[in-house]
Formats: sequence, C-alpha cells, structure tokens
Amino acid sequence: MIDLRFEINGRRVDPKNIGDALTAAVMNAATKEINRKVGMCRCPVHGKRPTVVGKGRSADKMTFEVEGCCEELISEVKRRF
Repeated sequence: MIDLRFEINGRRVDPKNIGDALTAAVMNAATKEINRKVGMCRCPVHGKRPTVVGKGRSADKMTFEVEGCCEELISEVKRRF
C-alpha cells in the first residue's frame, strides 16, 4: 500500500476520525480509488512506494500531490492518475 495522507486547512486529518460522515465518505472513496490505481507502484531502482498527499480547504476541494524517491516513480503515479 502507498502512504496516503489528507490535509484540510493545513491540518492533517484521518478519515476514520472525522466527525462529518459525508467528508469521511468522500475521503474513504478517494483512498480506495487511489489505492486501486497506484497501490502497486514502486520505484524500479529503490523499491520504495510513493506518497500521495491530498490537500485542500475541504474534502470536495482537494488537490493531490505525489512524492517519491525518484522522478520516474512520480511520473508513473501521475500517469496512472
């Protein structure tokens, strides 16, 4: 599995601990879809997995950033998105 984090208004949040059921549902759906698309990606050189960070003012206004050890890994994850 990849490392997937969410930040709302600059604060890290966990979908399991969100009080708002709709926000939690959106974040859980995003987690499942991201893992489906890029969950098996690994760096071909180092074997490391990517990190995907969802950031935004709210769950419905998120953008996603990809972090990784090599540009090749980052490019592959972005291609799969």
